[in-house]
Order: sequence, then structure tokens, then C-alpha cells
Amino acid sequence: MAKTSRVGRRDLVETVAGTTELTRVNAKKVINAVLEGILTILEHSGYLLLANFGTFTVKQTKEHQGINPKTQQSITIPAGYRMGFKVSQSWKKGMVLRKREQERDKVKVHLPKQDPKAKVATKAKGKKKYTRGACRAS
Repeated sequence: MAKTSRVGRRDLVETVAGTTELTRVNAKKVINAVLEGILTILEHSGYLLLANFGTFTVKQTKEHQGINPKTQQSITIPAGYRMGFKVSQSWKKGMVLRKREQERDKVKVHLPKQDPKAKVATKAKGKKKYTRGACRAS
């Protein structure tokens, strides 16, 4: 897959504003409210299932030993929390289908142009037409 430029919250705001006919300011407020809601639910329950999209989870990590890459010294990494996300199967299938359609569209767009001189002429009322440069039989 080819790398593309980085896409962020601004791009999401533009997309939401364009599809919902909201102003950019209101779209930004909606997106911030949704993200804040996700975090609040994860703080309380540690689990959020969005049907046909995916599942957010919060997992607790244990304290463990690590190595500082600069000094190569052993350090203790404290216990903490990690957020996870697993995409639903229906979302995956939908994205695969969209990607395939995009690839098919790219192939159709990038076909090489044919030389108009090289086209084979069609028969017209019993007489044969010849293409340019073709030899005629006498």
C-alpha cells in the first residue's frame, strides 16, 4: 500500500462538515463531544462496543523491566493502562470492497490511449475500407 500524507482531526472535521451541512465550528464540536464520550465510557466501564464499527477496550499493564535505548541501562517501567481497538468483521469487509473498487477505477482511468490511426475500419455497405499504410491487393 502506498504511503499517503498524514490525515488528522482537521480532515475529519472537513469531511463531517461537508457531509452533514454543519459549519466547521459545529462539526469540530460534534467530533470533540464524540471522542470525549468514548473516553468517559472507557473510564467507567473499560469497554465500548460500536456495532458494525469495532470495540474499544482498556487493559491494565503490569510493571516490568525495560532498557533505556540511549544509555542501555535497565529501567523499571511503571504499571499503567493501554487502550485497544479491534475492527469489526463487517467494517473490514466493507473497507476491502471499497479498496477493490478504488483499484478497479484506477486501472480504468490509467489505460493507455490508442492511436486513432491504428483503429481497424469497419465495413460500409459492402465496400472495404483500409487503414492508413495498409497494402492493397490488386
